[in-house]
Amino acid sequence: MTAPLRRFPDVQRVLVTLLEPLAGVGRTGIETPGDLQSKLPFVRVIRTGGPSTRTSDYATVDVDVFAASYAAAEPLAERIRQYLTGPPLSSGAAVLDRITCESAAAELPWAPGIRRLSATYRVTARRYLAT
Repeated sequence: MTAPLRRFPDVQRVLVTLLEPLAGVGRTGIETPGDLQSKLPFVRVIRTGGPSTRTSDYATVDVDVFAASYAAAEPLAERIRQYLTGPPLSSGAAVLDRITCESAAAELPWAPGIRRLSATYRVTARRYLAT
C-alpha cells in the first residue's frame, strides 16, 4: 500500500486562479496569449525558482501586468500587490501562508503598444494531502 501523496501546490496555477477576479475572466495565465493585444489587461504568473523544505515551499514568482498604457497597468499592479501581501490566501486544498513583495512593479520592455509592469514575490506554501 502506498502512502497518500503530500505535495506542494502549483503556485503558478493557484495565483492565476486567485488573481482572475482582479484582472477579469480569461485575463490571467502562465503564458501570454497569441492575441495578447485583444486581452488587455492581462496578468501573467511565472515561477522563477525558490527552495523548499520538508514542510514548506518558498517560490519566487514574477507577476507581470500587461496593458495598453501605464495608467491602466499601474493601478492593477498595485491592487495585486495589496491583495497578495494581505492575509493568507487559499484555493481549494492549497494554502499560501505568506507572500512578500521582493520587488515592486517596475516597467520592463515588451512590444509596441503594450506596457508591462513586473513585480517579484516570495510565496510560502505548505504541503497538502493530494486526493
